[in-house]
Amino acid sequence: MLPEPKITDKHRESAEAEIREKQKPVDYDTKEYPVEILVQKYTDGREDDTNELFIPDYQREIAWDETRQSKFIESVLLGLPIPYIFVADIYDEENDLGRLEIVDGTQRIRSLTRFLNNELTLQKLEKLEKLNNFTFADLPLARQRRFKRSTHRICERSTVRQIMTSTLFQDFKELTKEVNKYG
Repeated sequence: MLPEPKITDKHRESAEAEIREKQKPVDYDTKEYPVEILVQKYTDGREDDTNELFIPDYQREIAWDETRQSKFIESVLLGLPIPYIFVADIYDEENDLGRLEIVDGTQRIRSLTRFLNNELTLQKLEKLEKLNNFTFADLPLARQRRFKRSTHRICERSTVRQIMTSTLFQDFKELTKEVNKYG
């Protein structure tokens, strides 16, 4: 058996210096929006690519199957904490539309949209079993309203210019990778 390495004060100081050197300040703002508004910001203008909240080309298509989407909706209905949706404010001097690029959270936005548009039939729910085979329209009106009012947090990275080539974009991608590492 190998002896355990001894961590000295010098090692600790060196580790702390490395953290300080590589730690980057992140300029961001957090906001909460009701589901109804999030979906509206994503869908209004999607046909002509002017929607405020948009999914960039580099993001994957919908990857969650109907069961995973259903379980996400179940979590929302149960009031469980939902991870932040990370977005970046896209600034374009020639044609500034004040758009927000979804960096992390596309599957959640798509699932919410599909459910509100009655394109998702809930299935394989384990906690809310009686809701299996329900669409949004099948919920009682009071529950529909409560669902649409439930809020989700957005973490918005401040104005980003030329996001695809910037170090800010690379930092944001790194942050997204770290967030997704644990689920």
